[in-house]
Amino acid sequence: MKQKRMFKMPYGLRNRFIISIIASVLLCSIIFAVLYFSVDSFLTRYFDRIGFEQTHIKWQGESLQEYIDENHVSSDDLESLKEWERRQPVILLELYDGENCIYSSFYESPMKSSHYENVIENLNNTVDLRLADGSVTAVLYSDFTYQYYLLGTGMSVLISLAIFIFLFLRGNNKLINYVCRLNDEVQIIEGGNLEYQVSVEGNNEITDLAKSMNRMRDAIKEQMDTEQQLHQANKQLITEMSHDLRTPLTGMMLYLEILRSHRYETEEELQAYLEKIDAKAHHMKLLSDHLFEYTLENAEHIPAKQAEPATMEQAFESPMGSLTDELNAHGFSVDAHLKWPTCFVQVKQEYLQRIFGNIASNIYKYGEPSADITIETIADDRYCGFSIMNVCTMPADRVESNGIGIESIRSMMQEMDGICTVEQTDTVFEMTLLFPKQ
Repeated sequence: MKQKRMFKMPYGLRNRFIISIIASVLLCSIIFAVLYFSVDSFLTRYFDRIGFEQTHIKWQGESLQEYIDENHVSSDDLESLKEWERRQPVILLELYDGENCIYSSFYESPMKSSHYENVIENLNNTVDLRLADGSVTAVLYSDFTYQYYLLGTGMSVLISLAIFIFLFLRGNNKLINYVCRLNDEVQIIEGGNLEYQVSVEGNNEITDLAKSMNRMRDAIKEQMDTEQQLHQANKQLITEMSHDLRTPLTGMMLYLEILRSHRYETEEELQAYLEKIDAKAHHMKLLSDHLFEYTLENAEHIPAKQAEPATMEQAFESPMGSLTDELNAHGFSVDAHLKWPTCFVQVKQEYLQRIFGNIASNIYKYGEPSADITIETIADDRYCGFSIMNVCTMPADRVESNGIGIESIRSMMQEMDGICTVEQTDTVFEMTLLFPKQ
């Protein structure tokens, strides 16, 4: 047995409108036919009941007699009656003097009527008139009810047309309201509210348009969010790297001051300071190159080259030694407890230089030179790293007031899957850096 298929409204506005128009036309045609025949039947019965035609013939005869009296019409100037005929709607006139037709709207010249007997027998449309020179019999030919039937037909057409418009709008009222609502919702989105979702109703081209507008809204919103995130990330990178540029610059100025004041004893110390200045210069060049790349339009952040896994001593001994030397050169005393555990880490050397540079810059600004800076290595089952603790000369609420250096360290540690924790009081500042074991 075949399954009975349920009727479904065809997809598309064109088919919907065609069906709506056909249904409205058929219904209105039936209504028009009913109205037309009802009005026709009513007028026929009404005119027959009141003797409308005889009354109208009488009125027309009185009007014609008044015209003849006013203009003194005689049998010699009957052509002047054409002026009266032009004033009457759909009427024809014949005048008889006995059996002779002396005037006719049908013929150009008077002649004897061949149907006089038929005319005289039908006394419904004849009236007696008095001309200036005698009496005549007038025969009036007119369908006096025509204009009323025409008016009834016109009213039937207008009523049917009004019903057609009503049915068509009524059948598509939901669709029209939906289009109006879409217009209001699009204006809301146009005003900048990308969180507002366009209503989706029905199953037609307008429904597809609403879905497309929602997809377009989502795409624009996603694009704007992405651009905002990229802008914020680019701004943060530029801020961090601009801050990091000051650290090697401070170190270079310190070493140049040492060389200028000849505070070295041997040629080897001189070369060591020159090498450190050269290293700081290369570090500054690397940072400035990256800063230039970040400022280019649509530039993407290029992460530092990932190094091969190395032991903790291989990864941190050199940068930790440079940090210790710089702190000593600035007059700080370092108490280092470096017991390198046998574990492997994978770090980015560029990030390490910037991290240690930020740590040194923080100590230069807020550390107490007379107090020791304690550095210890840390290791557990998952992480290994070190902690740095120093005594502050400023209250805790003013330490790293702009927060750029610490945020930069946290950002770079996160890039290396590491952890950065900071603990501080009014006098003590401690930072712990942990790297995942490989």
